[in-house]
Amino acid sequence: LFITHSAHAKTVSYTLELREEVVNFTGKNVRALTINHSLPAPTLEFQEGDDAVITVVNHLKEDSSVHWHGLLVPNDQDGVPGVTGPPIKGGTTFTYRFPIKQSGTY
Repeated sequence: LFITHSAHAKTVSYTLELREEVVNFTGKNVRALTINHSLPAPTLEFQEGDDAVITVVNHLKEDSSVHWHGLLVPNDQDGVPGVTGPPIKGGTTFTYRFPIKQSGTY
């Protein structure tokens, strides 16, 4: 997550698709969690004051969530299953919505 300061706040939307896929970085196929067919996950960029809208599509069989380390987000958007909200069930979608209140790289 990359954040910079700007006076031009806007809504910035991303879709993150969670999948279990075969990857090969060392000559050996292994199963891994990918986001948008990528490992590591893609970088999300916002500017301070933007409204973040991040739709997570869970293609996994397992429940999942996204926890926003270091970001100041409303408690119900923090992504800690069973603590700040329910997990994203396998085969379903959840949209996180929160204002970007600080600048920096997280």
